[in-house]
Amino acid sequence: MALLTAWLDDDDGTSEYSATLVSELAVELGSGDDLSGALEGVLALVAGLTSVAGQLLVRSAQGHGTSEEQELQAVSLLFA
Repeated sequence: MALLTAWLDDDDGTSEYSATLVSELAVELGSGDDLSGALEGVLALVAGLTSVAGQLLVRSAQGHGTSEEQELQAVSLLFA
């Protein structure tokens, strides 16, 4: 949630806080200072963010009265 809050607070997209927070979260979630521990932290962070994104997708689809697949297609057009 801290990462999404940082994203919301970055109105113009110029803050480096989100990138710093990702690094800190990856270290915190990892086990140790070696590459393996860092990778573990990054994978845990990606898994967590994927779960949050999925929950937001479901809620958005419900709010719009569409399927999750339709909602995902609509969102993907924003990045095309």
